[in-house]
Parts: sequence; structure tokens; C-alpha cells
Amino acid sequence: MEQIKKKRIVELHLCLHHLDVAFRNLDFAVTTVRVKSSTQKPILRNVKGKFSSGRLTAILGPSGAGKTTLLNALAGFKIHGVSGSVKVNGKERDVSKFRKLSCYIKQDICMLALLTTKETLMFAADLKSDSNMSKEQKKIIINEIVEILGLQKTVDTLVQKLSGGEKKRLSIGLELLTNPPIMFFDEPTSGLDCVSALQITSHLKSLAQEGRTVVCTIHQPSSQLFEMFDDVYVLSEGQCIYNGPNDSLIRNLEEGGFHCPTFYSRADFAIEIASGQRGDKDKLIVKYNNKEIDIECQQESDIEETSRLNPSQLSAPQKLLETAIFIEKDVHIASSYSQPLWKQFLTLTKRSLLCTIRDKYFVWLRVLTHIGIGLLLGAVYYDIGNDASRVLSNVSCIFFFVLFLFFCNSVPTVTQIPFETPVVLHEILNNWYSLKAYYISKLIADIPIQIICPTLLLSTGYFLTDQPTDGLRCLQFWILCLLISVIGHHVGLTIGALVSNIEMGMFLIPCTNVALMLFSGFFVILKNVPIWLKWLTDISYFRYTFEGAMQCIYGYNRPNMKCPEIYCYFKSPLKFLEQFSMEDAVYEYDVLALVMWIVILQVSVLLALKWRVHTSQ
Repeated sequence: MEQIKKKRIVELHLCLHHLDVAFRNLDFAVTTVRVKSSTQKPILRNVKGKFSSGRLTAILGPSGAGKTTLLNALAGFKIHGVSGSVKVNGKERDVSKFRKLSCYIKQDICMLALLTTKETLMFAADLKSDSNMSKEQKKIIINEIVEILGLQKTVDTLVQKLSGGEKKRLSIGLELLTNPPIMFFDEPTSGLDCVSALQITSHLKSLAQEGRTVVCTIHQPSSQLFEMFDDVYVLSEGQCIYNGPNDSLIRNLEEGGFHCPTFYSRADFAIEIASGQRGDKDKLIVKYNNKEIDIECQQESDIEETSRLNPSQLSAPQKLLETAIFIEKDVHIASSYSQPLWKQFLTLTKRSLLCTIRDKYFVWLRVLTHIGIGLLLGAVYYDIGNDASRVLSNVSCIFFFVLFLFFCNSVPTVTQIPFETPVVLHEILNNWYSLKAYYISKLIADIPIQIICPTLLLSTGYFLTDQPTDGLRCLQFWILCLLISVIGHHVGLTIGALVSNIEMGMFLIPCTNVALMLFSGFFVILKNVPIWLKWLTDISYFRYTFEGAMQCIYGYNRPNMKCPEIYCYFKSPLKFLEQFSMEDAVYEYDVLALVMWIVILQVSVLLALKWRVHTSQ
């Protein structure tokens, strides 16, 4: 009985709705900037064609022909600057709704490296499946996908340790969880040996035979690989020279005046024609543009079909299984995510925490560094906190606390985000979850490390340097350290989200903070800052952290410090505060200013992520 139930779940999951994609007059150009002018370079030029369900289609052409750009435009990943019409079953496509019906797997596989194969599939199922589906039903579907794709031996292997072919198959499995009727692949065989390439193409062929519309770009397929495709779409300099059955390719090329030599690869011959090596191809372009294409595909009535079985037609046991993973097959329904916002948040937070724990550089190295630096500070500045003759050295020690916490939280973050951003963009654009859910989960998941690291630093360095040990001062200084750590983390998140180049991010961290450090009150006494630069002290979070720290250490009517020498100028803590123009500073105001900075940076992170999503399209 259990086997019957499992079989029934998989059968329900594999129910498909046939959707044909047709397009016409697609144009796209990029702006090339020169020394004195800028020009528009066309990538797609009045492209039209049709991809049918149940058939595996290859987009063929030389490098620079526009294959990936066409795929991006059809998948809805490139919308800015693209003009033309894309229809699904004869009705105009709505991009946001179309993404719910399709998936797009890029050439550069986007998956989190620190998750295992099983964890990757399970988290994807938690995000993409119907909210009513049980965990047991998800496991049944995942096990079936693992078996179909031949990933049984890799279920407990980290993604970063998978081979290229295994990663390709896993990326396909992620999309099979929602059983999309339209699938786009950008060079799925790139970088694979001939055996792995044939295995991947065989999987794609089986997906198409089940009723899906499967389209992929192919750079230079072998003859054996090329024979597996049902249809071919040949691009040349952004224009189509053939779209139709694979078996009819040579005949159509011969009608255009190109004769394929005996025993010559059809794919190589078509690419040579598209690249201009076989002569003038304009006749083929004109011939295809004059060809009438059934752009409407199917009648609108076909769209009203549904792959979900009518509950009234199911028996009682079958009704228990009708919650298998489905997506709506009507491209004109309201677009929404499979899971509510709070479930997206919980799943993403759990996933982020798991990856964080396994990240030796981002977590464990930082933890050990904070402990090591705390011990180093304790050794260098040992027992100077209550020594009136070494006040300036102690101030340097406190300022080093501030700088270390800021940079040790900003630099690792700015190097981590560029690795994670492609995965997030891929999942958001494939409609896995909302940007808001990811943003909130990212902030929450990083809180533990932001609390642990400053605490470890202070538990060693603070007490070894003999700073005031009464509870209030310790708590106040810990709060300041926590706030500057959070600020550093958010600065790293913002810059990491804005730039994709790690070297650029590493450069921008110190570059954007030099001025704020200079006007912190440590290098230049606040009262000596020129009037026209005063505003820099008002926006410096280093100033508020340093000023608040000085209040913690030397404020609140602290008694005179011990003086081991004949005379100590700063024996009275108040005299030191007056010397640094901080006698009137209010700790609560400094904390409020830092909290305001955190809010501003949180908004900046969200805007930076939105900008990345927007520009990626």
C-alpha cells in the first residue's frame, strides 16, 4: 500500500500542461562607449520563432550570435531594453507570471557550496512546494528525483565537492521539484566530457518527452549529441537563419544554396554557415524572415486546461496525496510565491545559519582571530587601564578595539556576498522567494556571530588591560562594541551587494571610511576641526563609538587613577575628557546616533539588493 501511495504521488507530480512559446520582432542592443561617442550594438535583430512542448530544442550559433541573450529574453531574465512580443499558447506573456511556469538554469551553476545534495533539494522543496505538502511527501519526490538523475551516491556530499556533471544534474533536479512545463538551459553541456554531456542531454530529452518545452543553447555539439535534439534554432549575428525540425536542417540549408559535404557534422556545417565561413548567408535570413510561422501556437481554450486532478474524481486515499508539488498552469493567474513570507523567512534563516556554521573562514577564523587579538592587546597594553601615566596609550588601545571590530566584520562580509549574490539573484528571478524574505533572514542569521565575536574580544582584551570592571561600564562598552560590529557588518553587506568584484569591494571598505576615521576625535581633537569640516564629525560613526567609549572609561565621575610617577597630567579622568573636548558628551546620544546609522545602513542594504535585482534584468 505504501508503494502504491508513493507511486501515486510521483504520478501526480509528473502531470504536465503543454505550453508552447512563440516570439516575434525581438530586438535588443547594448551601448558601447568610445572615447568621444557611444554607439548601439545590436545583439538581437527582429528575431522570431517558436518552441513547442514535448520537443527538445537546441539554439545553435557561433560565439557572439546572441544565443544567451535570446534565452535571457525568453526566460524573462532580461527585460530592460528588449522589445518585441512573446506569447505562451497564443496569449501575450506576463513576465512575473511566466516565471512561475518556467525555470532558467544558467551556464554558471548557482548553488550554495556548503550544502549537501540532499539539503539543497530539501531547502528548495521547502521554498518552492505547496504550503500544504507534508515533509514525508517532499522526501518521496526528492528521492525519486535523486534516482532519476543518478545522484544516489552524492546525497551527503557538499555541493563544492561535486563534479561538473553532478552539479548540472542537481541544478536540473532543483527545478523538477516544481515540475515546470517550460525549461531553459544555457549551455548545459559546457565544460563536460562527452559521456557526461550525453548523460545530461539524455535527461533533457526525457524531460521533453514527458511534455515539457525544453530549450537550451549549445556551443559546439558532437554529431551524436546533436542527433538527440528534436528541433534546431540557428542564430547568426542576432538573426535567425533556421527554426524547425533537426531532420529538415540540411534540406533547408541546401535550398538556400549551401550543400553539406558527405559525412560532415550537421551542427558544424550550420555553425560555419552562421559565422559566414561558407559564403553569404543573407539569402537564408531573407528566406526565414519571409516564412510564415504559427506564432499563435494553440488556441486560448487550451490554456484553461489544468494538470491538477479534480478532487471529486479521486478516491479517499488519493485525496490524501493531492498535495503533491504543483504549480498553476495558467499563465494569467495572479503571481505569488508558493510559501508565505514567514515560512520563506524561516527556511532561509535556517539555510543561512547552516552555511554560516560550516564556513570556516567566515565564522571559525573570525572567532579565533577575535580571541587572538584580544590576547595580543592584553599582552601589549597589559594593566594600563588605571595607570594615569599611560592614558594616551590606553586611548590608543580603546581606539584599536573600535577599528578592529569594524574592519573584522566588514571585510569578511564584503568578500562573502559576491559569492552568494548570484545564487540569490537566480532564486529570486526564478520565483523561489521574495527579496524581502531573504533580506530579513540575512540580517537575523548574522546576529549570533555579531554578538559572539565582540564578546570574545572583550572577555580577553578588556580585562587584561585593566579597564574599569564595574558592571555598568562593562555593559556600556560592550554595547558600543556590538553596535560598531553591526555597523561594520552592514557596510560590508552594502558594498558587497553593490559590487560583484571582490577586489573592488576590498578597496572600497577602507577608501569610504578613511575620512570618517580621521574625524573620529582620535587623530584630531574635535574642537580643532575646521568649521567647514565639522559636518564630517557629525556623520562619523567612529566618532560616536570613540566618544561613547571615552565616557564609559573616563566619564561618570570616575575617581582619580593611580600615578606610579612623580606627576601625572591625566590623573583626573575629567581633565582627559576636557583635553579631548568630550566633557559634555552624552553616552545615550552616542548610542542613538549609532542606532540611526544601523537603520540607515539596513535601508542601504535593501536598496542595494533591489538595485542588483533590477540591473540583472
